[in-house]
Amino acid sequence: MKEKAEQCKDEGNKCIKEGKHTEAIFHYTEAIRHEPNSAILYSNRALAFLKIDQLYLAMEDAQKAIKLEPSWPKGFYRKGEIEFKAGHYNKALLSYKQALTLDPADDGIIAAISKTNKEIAKDKKDAVRKPLVYTCLGFAVGIFIVAADQFIAVKPSIPHSILQVLLVLSCGGVGFMISKVHRYLVVSQRESLLEEPIDLLKEMDNTSKSNDSTSSSVPLDKSKPIKRKTQKGKA
Repeated sequence: MKEKAEQCKDEGNKCIKEGKHTEAIFHYTEAIRHEPNSAILYSNRALAFLKIDQLYLAMEDAQKAIKLEPSWPKGFYRKGEIEFKAGHYNKALLSYKQALTLDPADDGIIAAISKTNKEIAKDKKDAVRKPLVYTCLGFAVGIFIVAADQFIAVKPSIPHSILQVLLVLSCGGVGFMISKVHRYLVVSQRESLLEEPIDLLKEMDNTSKSNDSTSSSVPLDKSKPIKRKTQKGKA
């Protein structure tokens, strides 16, 4: 069994190097079937899932590897890679630090921590900078509308300065709100990347069973007599 698992693992590693990540998953899965308690196999398959952006499945395998070998730094490193790919930079940093605790001399882990810290700083900067940028763009649009109305239109439709100021402020407010909505969508998308995907076949099966149960549970109205047709001229 172990020899077969090793052979499948080698095939999977070869596929990873050649960029055949889906094929690698099949080889690692077969290897796990022969050696189900190997943290290395789960870690390798997690990498293959990561390469094809199947982050939920990758995380499941990384956590399985950690459970099998809690003192193995590679499991936490793999978990950090997945969290980084999903944009969960703070969680990734914690995973990398856990890996570094187990192997303080690993240059790859140190480099990953440095890269993650840069992304955290960049993400925080964007969270502050983008509302300002979008608000300024809104002001610019408002000023352009007012200027066009005053100097291009034959008869200005916004003659009062108070209305002009209110229009510019409103455009700035719209820009600010757009930035907040954009940020919310980005964060929501990041959260959804590690959520369990919906099994459409299972949902369809449950819906079908629910419909069948509903239709079979409709009671017959026994208070109404059943009418039988009789042919005329026959008793």
